[in-house]
Amino acid sequence: MTKVVKAKEFIVNLKDTPGAGAAVFRALADAKVNLVSMCGYGDGKGAQLLFVSGDYVKAKDALKKAKIKSKAKDVLLVDLNNKAGAVAEVTEKLAAKNINLEYAYATTSGRNAMAVFRVAGPAKALKALG
Repeated sequence: MTKVVKAKEFIVNLKDTPGAGAAVFRALADAKVNLVSMCGYGDGKGAQLLFVSGDYVKAKDALKKAKIKSKAKDVLLVDLNNKAGAVAEVTEKLAAKNINLEYAYATTSGRNAMAVFRVAGPAKALKALG
């Protein structure tokens, strides 16, 4: 692990229809908000987008201007080596400190990986992983 930081993740609930997510991403793009990470899913009834931006205030303002409702939650961004066992090491450290993992998602590029971890007690988890 090279770096662990606390960040704000946006959660946007949408109708599961074509273009619903595109409207969110267009609002962010028009405001020149860069995405650090994102995850989205739908079940035919509703959809949810989760993302971390490079500028929380700018993203929040862009969503508000576009009349897109969102919530924000604390998450941890963890830079990892893209190798077998990297996520196991993180989750084992959390488990050893009795920290519950609510969800996680990641992306990789070459030798690097960046993971988003939503945990119960982010401050405690930051200390455990630091």
